Amino acid sequence: MLQMNLLWLVGSLLVVCGVLEGKKKGKDGLFSSDTLKCLVCQSLVEEIEFLINKVDPKKKIETGTFRLNSDGTQNKNIISYARSQTHLMEIVDSVCKTFEDYAQAKSKVSGKPMIIRIVTPEGNMNPQMGEVDMVPDDDLNTRLKFYCENIVEDQEDDIMELFSKEGKHNDIQLCSKRSSYCEDTEIPADEYEFEKEEL
Repeated sequence: MLQMNLLWLVGSLLVVCGVLEGKKKGKDGLFSSDTLKCLVCQSLVEEIEFLINKVDPKKKIETGTFRLNSDGTQNKNIISYARSQTHLMEIVDSVCKTFEDYAQAKSKVSGKPMIIRIVTPEGNMNPQMGEVDMVPDDDLNTRLKFYCENIVEDQEDDIMELFSKEGKHNDIQLCSKRSSYCEDTEIPADEYEFEKEEL
């Protein structure tokens, strides 16, 4: 009886270790959850920037308070709709739906893991599909949308702050600096503006 229990215990430990190893490395050719979270975060930044850039720059929105001043007027401002708080809230609420159009893939040249939009925002087949090998996923890539929703929920304040103004390297800022979805990546040195010293 003791020997049976010992065998059962060893078998259970092997199964648990196998599951943990599978999660770490990714099983059946799938990417690990850490890799996927990083890729989803980077693609999320691209999707947000795309949604901001497609807004007509002439589109404006009225902001201000509903309170009346003592003279009966209201403090109101007319600002660009793109990057406004209203616009960013709409993006945050809807952006993860786009991940239904993503799939896991590997670059044919480098073998690098990636996620790729199967259909472009315009509704056409992605022209980059020929450059990658698709990676089969038993979950039909539903994890991609799930990870997106988690990132948006956890980083909503950072997203609202980062995208309220134009800036470079928002992917590094959001996915590495303000969270730990991706390994910490430095902004390329040639992007810094160095002051010229007088000789």
